[in-house]
Amino acid sequence: MARAEPVPLTWLFNFVKPFAVRVTSTSGGAHVPSSFHYEHRAIDVAGPPAVMRQLARIALQNPHQFREVFHDPMHEYVKNGVKRRGQVGGHNDHVHLAR
Repeated sequence: MARAEPVPLTWLFNFVKPFAVRVTSTSGGAHVPSSFHYEHRAIDVAGPPAVMRQLARIALQNPHQFREVFHDPMHEYVKNGVKRRGQVGGHNDHVHLAR
């Protein structure tokens, strides 16, 4: 019997679907040990810079829907549903979203 996809990933895939981005990481890859990726709660996406900025802007306008939104060019991020100023580092070429 196939295992159902976790709800957070389904929600995140649906969120990014309207944008011209590609998912570059879900639960695999190298991330910090406490990453939401390993809990099947995060994705990284990449695409044209303007599209990544648009996607990040929309996510940042709705911080309560996310545990994390990281895209360093925005100079804002979401951690635990709270929007903060600054950058987390390492997220210039992709958008990280966690739910």
